[in-house]
Amino acid sequence: MSRRLSSLHARTICHATEDRAKVELALRTVVGDAPVEVSRTEGHFGNAIEVLESVLDDEARILDVLGRMTAEDLREVSSTISSRMDDSCHMFLRFDKQRAFAGELRLGGGEDVIALRIKVRAFPAKPEIAAGIMGALLDEVASSGGARGPT
Repeated sequence: MSRRLSSLHARTICHATEDRAKVELALRTVVGDAPVEVSRTEGHFGNAIEVLESVLDDEARILDVLGRMTAEDLREVSSTISSRMDDSCHMFLRFDKQRAFAGELRLGGGEDVIALRIKVRAFPAKPEIAAGIMGALLDEVASSGGARGPT
């Protein structure tokens, strides 16, 4: 079977008030042992900010991330998939950073998140085709018993 996913890019922010080791541990809940790159910047008021990023380009590892989501969150993503897809066939997810630190992958909102961008291989490269491919993948993950937690 041909690859359906090209990459997963995960990104989170570590504010000056946070412990970088803990933020990296939360990111590693998503990306495992993949390399993490850290860049430094500053906020609007001159506060130090570190940006932690990592990339997975192995489809099996990306599917493993999706399989560690709860059934409830998989249903939520499936029902909102078209609004999570951009014109470049990227699907966007946001995981709660605090819950990731505790070892859980749960959808989150606000600013304290681990942001994911998943590149879907769609030919032709149209968001509606990518949404269909991603929807089928999410159904596969859910039906294979890969989803964890609340149903």
